[in-house]
Amino acid sequence: MGHNLRARLIPELEKFQGLIMVTLTIDPELFPTGKKAYRYVMKNRCISLLKQQLERWGYLNSGRYFYVVEWQKETEFPHFHILFDSNYIPWDRLLEAWSKHRPEDAGLAVGNRPAFGTVLFSAPKFASAVHAARYATKYLVKIPEQGFPEWVLGMRKIRRYGTSRGFWGTKSERRSDKPKRKRVDTKTTYKERIAHCGNGVDVFEVTESASTKTGEIRQVRRWVGELDIDASVLDRIYDPGNPERRRRSLLAKALSQVVKIVSCAAGKPLQWKRRRGQAQTANTFPIDGPVAWRTAVWHDLRLHPPEQLTIEWSSEDD
Repeated sequence: MGHNLRARLIPELEKFQGLIMVTLTIDPELFPTGKKAYRYVMKNRCISLLKQQLERWGYLNSGRYFYVVEWQKETEFPHFHILFDSNYIPWDRLLEAWSKHRPEDAGLAVGNRPAFGTVLFSAPKFASAVHAARYATKYLVKIPEQGFPEWVLGMRKIRRYGTSRGFWGTKSERRSDKPKRKRVDTKTTYKERIAHCGNGVDVFEVTESASTKTGEIRQVRRWVGELDIDASVLDRIYDPGNPERRRRSLLAKALSQVVKIVSCAAGKPLQWKRRRGQAQTANTFPIDGPVAWRTAVWHDLRLHPPEQLTIEWSSEDD
């Protein structure tokens, strides 16, 4: 998610006249859980109202903004990193605008406690839109060392980033020739989906390409299908790196060769349990030019499973 979003974000940030990133936190004394704090901010549109207040005070060049959500290690409360189109925002005015969102039933702030949360300028001056986009989206591609909070794992979906209205342009500007993927409304939580890991073997095609916009080497993994075999078969496939991990990388020219290798390890012919559309999973995949192969790192859409039960393969031109 982070790398694709970064490529889309850069041209939008290039339209900003200035770039300032602020971090907004929430006082854990105000809510019993991080989940309630997150839902309060979302339901009451606190970030949007903060933007409107700063715009009325004349500190923003435009009303456009982009934010990402992160969780604090100790409290598991959310905090928000926001990119504003601005050249200067006084710290005290930013704090004043954020403090307006203190819940009415919370009463007055006591002692040195913040009215709603703390605010700070969380990044150095950005050299370019590319610099700002990389800095913002790094929060989406990195995995918390302590893992995700339990309340996050217990949700079916959570918004990891957001934008101001119309940030990505008009409908005509957003229109693309590529067919839109229909989003599946899952009824299972992240924790339930992670618990399913280990019950099967997924096969991914792995390729690499260099982004013309960011210059980064990008690894692309396309899900091919799930084989009808228990994940323990991975223990019988050699891994030149770390045999303890539950993932294997195979260099193959065709999908049929991948299935054959796993079938040999299983000691029986294997069938597909689930498979991508037949037109997209022919035995030989078209590859545009030579593709360098290396072990890819898998990130789920939002969460990082504790065990990665996958087989990855990459095509290579002669």
